[in-house]
Amino acid sequence: MKKLSALLILFLLLSVAAKAELFEYKNLLLETKKNRARDKASGKQLWSSTIKVARLTDKGKDFVYITEDGSGIYGGENKNWSSRAYYYYNGTTARPYQAKLVYKSPEGKILQVIEKSYDPEGKKALFRVNNKDTALNTSNDLIDKELLGLALANYPFDEKREFSFHLLTNEPKIYPMTIKYIGEEPVAINGKEIAAHKIQMIPDLGALNIFGAFVPKTYFWFTKEKPHDFLRYEGLESGMGTPYIVIETVQ
Repeated sequence: MKKLSALLILFLLLSVAAKAELFEYKNLLLETKKNRARDKASGKQLWSSTIKVARLTDKGKDFVYITEDGSGIYGGENKNWSSRAYYYYNGTTARPYQAKLVYKSPEGKILQVIEKSYDPEGKKALFRVNNKDTALNTSNDLIDKELLGLALANYPFDEKREFSFHLLTNEPKIYPMTIKYIGEEPVAINGKEIAAHKIQMIPDLGALNIFGAFVPKTYFWFTKEKPHDFLRYEGLESGMGTPYIVIETVQ
């Protein structure tokens, strides 16, 4: 019976992996945007951050370079953070190369350092938190937290179909995810109503999907017009047990 259960779980995981896809980065969105986060229930403002997406070339190789600088109440603490992430870019796909995220107190004391590097040939994600290393098996469709916004802006909105990939979180863990198209729903930003697509990100829990009803729903809104700019996020701040928040772009 134990052997049968193990085979069943393996089959479910392989079934999820088999339908995973690669995002095609037709909308590179080289821009700087500021976002603000608030608690969904109380409306209390929590934090803000500025995200910049650029393209650069180093030693003949093309990269997408994503930076984020933020401050405020994150994870229940007042802190500042700065992330720098690089992705190999070949004109259509972006593969994680390396990233570094540093959290500091308002006084400048380092609270946590998260570093990520990737071995595409060995299919490994190397994760270091405060000098403690973890290696995870990965796949070609891997997306990390820093790339997620840009990746979802390149979801095939015209096709309105399900799209699956693997997401690396800062726990660190890798989760199979499926994007489901919900429909068109306008979003009000600073009093201005903007036509938008709404999508849902659903974790594929395999044999544990029976508990899916207890996982808070995660939604994203992107402009209906291309290049499908990010407008709004609604979901957990970072993981189970963290606040359910709303993130909106500041136009």
